Amino acid sequence: MRTIICLALGSLLLLSCNGQPTSKAPVLIMNDTAKIPTEWFLKLDYPEQLCHWVRHMREDRSGTLWFGTNHYGLIRYANDTLEYLADSAGITTGRINGIVEGADGILWVATDGEGLFKYDPSTRFSARHGFSQLTTKDGLLHNEVGNMAMGRDGVLWVGTTNGLCTYDGRTFTAIDLPPNTAVDSVGALSPTRITCLLADRQGMIWFGREGDGLLMIDPKETGPRRILKHYTVADGLPDSSVSGLMEDSKGRLWLGSMFGGVSLFEPSAVDEKGSKAFTNCTKDGVIQGVEAGAFYEDRAGHIWFAAEHQGVFRYDPSAALRTGATSFTNYGPKDGLSSGGILAIMEDREGRFWFGGFGGLFRFDRKSSRFTPVGKQGPWN
Repeated sequence: MRTIICLALGSLLLLSCNGQPTSKAPVLIMNDTAKIPTEWFLKLDYPEQLCHWVRHMREDRSGTLWFGTNHYGLIRYANDTLEYLADSAGITTGRINGIVEGADGILWVATDGEGLFKYDPSTRFSARHGFSQLTTKDGLLHNEVGNMAMGRDGVLWVGTTNGLCTYDGRTFTAIDLPPNTAVDSVGALSPTRITCLLADRQGMIWFGREGDGLLMIDPKETGPRRILKHYTVADGLPDSSVSGLMEDSKGRLWLGSMFGGVSLFEPSAVDEKGSKAFTNCTKDGVIQGVEAGAFYEDRAGHIWFAAEHQGVFRYDPSAALRTGATSFTNYGPKDGLSSGGILAIMEDREGRFWFGGFGGLFRFDRKSSRFTPVGKQGPWN
């Protein structure tokens, strides 16, 4: 996945009741000074986008929208103002891998080489505009942070290239994990790299490790007893490299993997060997695509996810109860979604549905089932 250069639209577009764009007063654009690479293999033509690659999205408690990107760093939208924060936040790497919000309203930003950034809204008028940085100098295991999860107790779990650690607001603590013995057989690049991370509703921590399947630990335990479960291909996991995790409202886990597509994990269905826990939707021919992720459950209980080069899929759990209905619906270029690599999906409090990835940012209109590219001037509202 590679792309480049973002140009502003001439005027803001809004979706009307019938899904057609209408105009509005322009949005204020601030600090759009990112320097974009110009390698020959990168496409330079995305004139209808606010940036070329959206990796992560988050809506905070105030309704502000945050976008983590490649090259453009962190982008914030609020009150008809679109602000590029790479310079003011001090984030020079340009690549944002994750954004989480704590119960105290503090945002944590994971970067690809500059550690963690903490955003405290109460200090937004300071010299760093509310941002402070934590790196290996502060005890972080590695400055390449791939994923994060907020525990029920307010402790931040951090997945890095060099393993898993926690941060309680004062100290980083490394989580002692058994050696990754499976890594040699799959040719993984880093045996300690955490590939995905999830804190479930019961307080358990789930994560994937490069080539090592799916693990679950109890944060209340210490030592070897902390690891409660370790699922591999021998237990029915379709692929040893788990790259995406989400817990739905029914307590089931949705898993995406590099080579095994999408699987549904139901802990209540586990037998003594664990082999009945996993349902592989890709292997069973239900959906297409291999590398899958960006799982999201909307307000209606539909499960959305992306598969590389296959657009996005929506799973309707009620469809199985209707005669002739299919549970999975695929969206792609025919529906206005020009990206073949969606990395993030989010529904905000206003009911706006956002899709970000390779090729930028898109909005989905439920009435028309159409996607609209989002430029610097929108459509936002």
